[in-house]
Amino acid sequence: MGEKMSFANDIKNEIMNSQQKKNCCKRAFINGIIAAKATTDNGEIFINVSNDEYAVFLKEQIREIFSKEAMISAPPKGGRCKTISFTSPSAEKFLQSIDTEASRGFKCPNCESSFFRGIFWSCGRISDPQKQFCLEFSLVNRENVLTTLFSESGIELKNAKRGKETLLYTKNSSIIEDFFALINLQNVTFKVIDIKIANELKNRANRLRNFDTVNISKAVDAANAQYNLIKELDDKKLLSSLPDELISTARMRLENPEMSLSQLAIHSVPPISKSGITHRMNKIVKLGESLLKKI
Repeated sequence: MGEKMSFANDIKNEIMNSQQKKNCCKRAFINGIIAAKATTDNGEIFINVSNDEYAVFLKEQIREIFSKEAMISAPPKGGRCKTISFTSPSAEKFLQSIDTEASRGFKCPNCESSFFRGIFWSCGRISDPQKQFCLEFSLVNRENVLTTLFSESGIELKNAKRGKETLLYTKNSSIIEDFFALINLQNVTFKVIDIKIANELKNRANRLRNFDTVNISKAVDAANAQYNLIKELDDKKLLSSLPDELISTARMRLENPEMSLSQLAIHSVPPISKSGITHRMNKIVKLGESLLKKI
């Protein structure tokens, strides 16, 4: 009770609580599970799941679809995982012919969605989108076939190894959106979209803030340079060599070193535009540097 459910587990619980009503879709769902996680040995099918609740759920699905009673046992190494084992000629036939389109059992428009729901339920993981975008599927084998099946449904995944696991994965938020739309979990799709939009707005605000910070820094540096040059001209009695309108602007800068150019423009008598004060200040700097070189 005290353990916080992961984002992926919440989705899997939602899948268990919202099963399709049509038999063809139910079969497509369990076919997805078998395609992703099933192994066979002497005609017996084995599927590992992560906990008791999932084991009971899968056992019920097997009884309903294949009319077979599955066994639940702990794997040889123990731990929380459970192994489901059962025999079913139709399930075994599906595994043997999964690479042919006719074997996938897509008999209605919702069967494809159910099939990929089964894959996600059995081996899918997704990071909390608030932290990062990452969707992955941990497979026992058949990665080439499943990569093709995903691709045919518009979901392009990358392939990687992690220890003994074969992973199909993506960190592309758009592909993650498309996958959950494919399996008809619109609430997850919208959550990913909402978080992506929020992140984009946050990043844009940061870029604007950084842009403003850089501009402010440049303005401060420019004002300091102007002040230091005018101060040197004043100390060396050279300000009077400037035209009268430039002298008044230079004096304003000396008396108000902290003011921006916009503020200097407003306080000029008479007030002038920012472009006007910028033009004056550039002339002061150019003429002032020329006067100082002649000394």
